[in-house]
Amino acid sequence: MNNDDNQAAETESGEHVRLIAQSQRRIYAFIYSLVGHSTDADDILQETNVVLWRKRETYKPGTNYLAWAFAIARLQVLAHRSQQARKGITFDDVLLEKLAKVASTESEQYDHRNAALQNCMQKLTTSQQELISRRYQPDGAVNSLAAEIGKTSKAVSESLRRVREKLRQCIERTLSAEARS
Repeated sequence: MNNDDNQAAETESGEHVRLIAQSQRRIYAFIYSLVGHSTDADDILQETNVVLWRKRETYKPGTNYLAWAFAIARLQVLAHRSQQARKGITFDDVLLEKLAKVASTESEQYDHRNAALQNCMQKLTTSQQELISRRYQPDGAVNSLAAEIGKTSKAVSESLRRVREKLRQCIERTLSAEARS
């Protein structure tokens, strides 16, 4: 293998690591929706990550990575289910398939809603964006925000309510327009 081949392989591996890292929460949510138990979901996610890495050459760049990862995760859930069946703890296969389909569909809907939210956030004024961002930080309690900006908690709560309503309406308009097109 020459130097160019090594660099190409490193680039592809780095890209795959990025894709896996970006997808962790979504893959975990998908798995959890199928098994309903956090410890099992954690174990299955680890196994899924190992398989995703081992089979990284089978992923075709430019296709839907999450759909590919969900398919592998579903197979890992089935393998886990087989192990549980030997212990006498299991879901019906038909139910599991239905849950997988619903979880996959919800994941796509989440993508659309999240993209709409990001778009709508850009339409807010700078002060509105800042208020929302600060509110959803770990230390973003309304009382703390009120003290920082010199307003009452009630005034901050009302401002947040108005901004959230504006975002909700914008998201609904955006998703409705997408559905019509």
